[in-house]
Amino acid sequence: MKNSTAIIIILIAGALFYTFIAPEYSKVQALRANLIEYENIIQNVSSLAKQRDDLLIKYNAVPSSDITHLTKALPDYIDTVRLAMDFDNISAKYGISIKSFQVIDNKNASIADAVSNKSYNATTVSFSFVTTYPNFRKFMKDIEQSLRIIDVKNVSFSASDNGLNEYNVSIQTYWLK
Repeated sequence: MKNSTAIIIILIAGALFYTFIAPEYSKVQALRANLIEYENIIQNVSSLAKQRDDLLIKYNAVPSSDITHLTKALPDYIDTVRLAMDFDNISAKYGISIKSFQVIDNKNASIADAVSNKSYNATTVSFSFVTTYPNFRKFMKDIEQSLRIIDVKNVSFSASDNGLNEYNVSIQTYWLK
């Protein structure tokens, strides 16, 4: 009787283990795995927060005039009105009045450009004006020396006998995506 009682108690304990304890134990193991994963995430977040704080300190150490120059050189978006105003201000120094200012939409860019991982976009801008050749050179020199990143793509002109020529200029300018 003593042996049979011990065997029955062992069988009941085994049945209780497999029925109640084993499923709960597997849940605890899964929670421990999640805990380790969450601890790793917390460590990564802490390291990222430290990097962010270090970068913020470095950013705040940069003079605001330098930040203004950087945003003018490569803005976050294309601001055609500001660009037209900048060109108009430059041209006004030489008595030039810009006749037309046209932004050419680059939505039909090649598939290679769409697939590439560039962190910037480009837009083509065309404008025309009438002036003398020396004033044209001064105007283009000022555009060249402006802070904004600009590539001159095309310059065409039609000469006249009175010294005033009509110039058509096409440029490409850039901004961050």
